[in-house]
Amino acid sequence: MHDELAEIRDFLEHCPPFDGLDIASLAALTRHFVIRYLRRGATFPPDGNACLWLLRQGAIELRTADGQLARRMAEGDVHDAACLPDSLERQWSGRAVEDTLLYGLPQADLEKLWGDHPELRQQAFSDLGQRLRQARRGAGLPIERDLGSLPLATLVARSPVCARATETIREAAMRMTRERVSALLVVDGGRLCGIVTDRDLRSRCLALGLPDNTPLSAIMTANPFTLPPDAPGFEAVLAMTRRGIHHLPVVEHGRLHGLVSSTDLLHAQGVSSVHLADRIRRAGDLAELVAHAAELPELWFNLARRSETTPVLGRIVSGIADALAGRLLTLAEMRRGPPPVPYAWIVYGSQGRHELTLNSDQDNALILADGFDASHHGAYFAQLAREVCDGLAACGFTHCPGEMMASNPRWRQSLAGWTRLFSDWIEHTDRQKARLASNLFDFRVVHGDEQLGRPLRRQIARNCPRHDTLFVHLVANACSIPPPLGFFRQLVVIREGEHEGDLDIKRHGLLPIVDLARIHALAAGVRETGTLPRLRAAAAGRLLSQDGAETLGAAFEFLLALRTRHQKEQLSQGLRADNFVAPASLSAGDRQSLRDVFLAVARQQKALQLAFPHAPAQ
Repeated sequence: MHDELAEIRDFLEHCPPFDGLDIASLAALTRHFVIRYLRRGATFPPDGNACLWLLRQGAIELRTADGQLARRMAEGDVHDAACLPDSLERQWSGRAVEDTLLYGLPQADLEKLWGDHPELRQQAFSDLGQRLRQARRGAGLPIERDLGSLPLATLVARSPVCARATETIREAAMRMTRERVSALLVVDGGRLCGIVTDRDLRSRCLALGLPDNTPLSAIMTANPFTLPPDAPGFEAVLAMTRRGIHHLPVVEHGRLHGLVSSTDLLHAQGVSSVHLADRIRRAGDLAELVAHAAELPELWFNLARRSETTPVLGRIVSGIADALAGRLLTLAEMRRGPPPVPYAWIVYGSQGRHELTLNSDQDNALILADGFDASHHGAYFAQLAREVCDGLAACGFTHCPGEMMASNPRWRQSLAGWTRLFSDWIEHTDRQKARLASNLFDFRVVHGDEQLGRPLRRQIARNCPRHDTLFVHLVANACSIPPPLGFFRQLVVIREGEHEGDLDIKRHGLLPIVDLARIHALAAGVRETGTLPRLRAAAAGRLLSQDGAETLGAAFEFLLALRTRHQKEQLSQGLRADNFVAPASLSAGDRQSLRDVFLAVARQQKALQLAFPHAPAQ
């Protein structure tokens, strides 16, 4: 068989509805397929005779007559509406959103296939009906949650299909065919230890000529990346994109919940965080990224109007910022060539904690592999960092006023350099070093070599609990701004200026809780970076009771919700969102809750001051 025909046959073998055919039927069918290539922006389906179209590479969007996104096609998806009578899908307009390769089976050949295999015709009608029902459910429901913000637990379509590492490749292939799945989760004693996909069977088995009795352990991806069930869908899309994977296990505390695929997640409809993140990933230049980033306020407003939870809103804004940084770095590498040594682009502060808001500045840095030589490699990374930081500013994430960005040589260091710096901050700290540690210790890797960040995370978790002097300074900094409560628990507002009569709920409420959560997490050796996860993980420890953690968590969520409501009202009036809330505009209940929040913060600050009582003079 010709190589091109063999490639089509191999692809069909793993794509419904053709995956149920035997090898001989597939080989005969392959000769009837036509190949079409669509440039990005071209209309779909291609002109000519009616065909069943199978998407080999690329992406297609189908929209209803009023412009609503009805369906998004990715690799392996089938479009057979032109061959089905009375199909509403035939009325949808299509367009390639990236360069796309299609395999087409002419209608006459498709009908002959249906005649030989009636079950395939029935499946075609069933698949179409399911797609139309999903499209109808997604239309005209303004209060429906954005698919990208839904937790992964709600997107797992079926129970996980598992195998043991000792099973053979042949047994695994038979199980995958029988269960109609493209990936197997490999478990040992009930715990996930690996994953095997149909691509692994082709590239790691058939291509290498391994015998079919080879155990799965020889070809599986060991210890695959996972996300918990409460992680939002768009976060899974970003993780898959960055790692170049198409299947992601959903695991919590060692318990396997299931598996989601990139195809599952990219079938988003309407104005969606998944859709926006996907378009950012495919953008060809800075101008496209700026245009996509301009949609973020509208996306945020629509999600807030749908009563999306405030922690999820923070994760969405942080995730979009991650996607913008990742694409800017990829574009910069395409212009300048591959990096001379591996690197990790890290973010910290609110973005590192997944708590970024609209109109935020950027906080980022570079960890460079220890092979970095400033005289040979410095110019490359200086230009890379400058281009990315300027690009983020063009996308609405302004330059850090203190220049704590990768464009500043101080924040571009080798792994050994960062290790020495962190050691100095932890072991020989002062008030200023503690302030820097408070920002940088919240870091996450969002692009590049994740391995470069892991030694630093271990260093923070291992060494911080051993040095009380660090906590003396951290506590002193955290308690330097007392909650705005008067002697009789009245709210103390700003007395003059533009915001006279207002409270800055970020400075006086949110940031103090962030600081408290960070201190407790560092003292307990917790590696979480988000405020709420830190409080949950540090609860019932040496310094923080379970009740105290729950009280601070509830206070944090109340302030987030209050700020979201305030900013939603500002955006609806065409104003710039800020953190200044007028207590006089709140209900009596909200004012009482504010007083309770500030009282809880004051008590927790006092408890830490008692635990680390010898704060040095400023």
